[in-house]
Amino acid sequence: MTAAVQQEFRLPDLGEGVHEGRIIRLHVVAGQSVNEDEPLMEVETDKAAVEIPSPVTGIVTTVHIESGQLVHVGDVMITFDGDSGAPPDAARETPMATASAAATSVSATTPSATSPTRRKPASPSVRRMARELGLSVQDIAGSGPGGRITRADVERASNTPAAESPMPTAAAVVPATATPTPIGTPQPPLHSVTTPGMELEGQRDQDAYGEIVRQDLSQARKTIAQVMQISWQTIPHVTDCNDADITNLEEMRRGFVDPERPDRKVTTLAFVIRAICRALLRHPILNATIDTDRQEVVYRQYINIGIGVETPRGLVAPVIRNAHLMGAGDIADHLAVITHNARSGQFGVEDTRGATYVISNAGAMGRTRYSTPIIMPGTVACLAVGRARKMPWVVDDEIVPRIILPLSHSMDHRLVDGGREIPFIEHLIDDLEHPMRFAL
Repeated sequence: MTAAVQQEFRLPDLGEGVHEGRIIRLHVVAGQSVNEDEPLMEVETDKAAVEIPSPVTGIVTTVHIESGQLVHVGDVMITFDGDSGAPPDAARETPMATASAAATSVSATTPSATSPTRRKPASPSVRRMARELGLSVQDIAGSGPGGRITRADVERASNTPAAESPMPTAAAVVPATATPTPIGTPQPPLHSVTTPGMELEGQRDQDAYGEIVRQDLSQARKTIAQVMQISWQTIPHVTDCNDADITNLEEMRRGFVDPERPDRKVTTLAFVIRAICRALLRHPILNATIDTDRQEVVYRQYINIGIGVETPRGLVAPVIRNAHLMGAGDIADHLAVITHNARSGQFGVEDTRGATYVISNAGAMGRTRYSTPIIMPGTVACLAVGRARKMPWVVDDEIVPRIILPLSHSMDHRLVDGGREIPFIEHLIDDLEHPMRFAL
């Protein structure tokens, strides 16, 4: 009789530049039996909550961590008695082992050569996506580096044409047991921890003036604070505030029903993104970045739009990739998916990276009009979209009610000055005020 393989699971490399995370949820306890790819825990790292799957089938003998604990890459998380898991050395195949291939054997009475199959590399979010579609990653051919399985590979395996959509579709990402929030449905307010009357979590203490509660910064808030500080200290911000009369756009949008998708609701933000993509194609300097090491301007030949989404863990900016290839309807579909995934924590760190231009949908969170949006490193501009409202407006020398959308546009003054930014914002406003231009 062959003895079980004793294995230690260590926190793997969860993405470029990610060195630590905080345990926000444990799914297993000592003595519990688990199957390969079943979730072990959730780790908050960078701006994402990452689900960590089990690399083996076996029994959890020891859980070395607890909820709320800060852990670092390489820390021992769980010890297994595995019976049919991955080869013990699978996690050491590359220096950048992913969460899905990170079990390292410490004492094995069965040689690793006896393992029947080699565990295929794939990120936790990709493994979860395959699991929700009823697929096994072992049966999917990987097209990424070293045979790594990508989202597109899973989509192809599920007969979903990846080429039609640069981002995952709602069916490919949202679990079957979850119901995405329909576009336009009011969201419950996200209460601040400073709201009077709320019970605050943390350590009770006292300062010179009374009682206080000390609360550790979340990993998401630490990252946001660090990025914002670097951005404000290194990028000279200039903000241009404007208004767009979107009365005609709103009349067209509200009166349109897609005969093929009667349930599809196209939001105003989808049209704003479409207009931004058209303006960026005409004025590519706003889609560029500065390579300070090489003293070069880098013009991106693709447009990836980051959308700021308020979540219980803080503001995150998931990315719609290749947005310039989409119409307003497709953009609306992607907005519904990334918003649902961001608020439910069903996304990975890679889903927030690669933006070439960022939008802060500030108006969706309250009555705000104008602001100074912070430019993310790697981009040279950020647009804050305020709350549209009906206002008295002068049209043909008459004061009439019109729906006005406030726009606040911050630019990196190292690369973009008024002579470059003003034509861009004028193109954007002209599109929003003359929506028939979208059909051209």
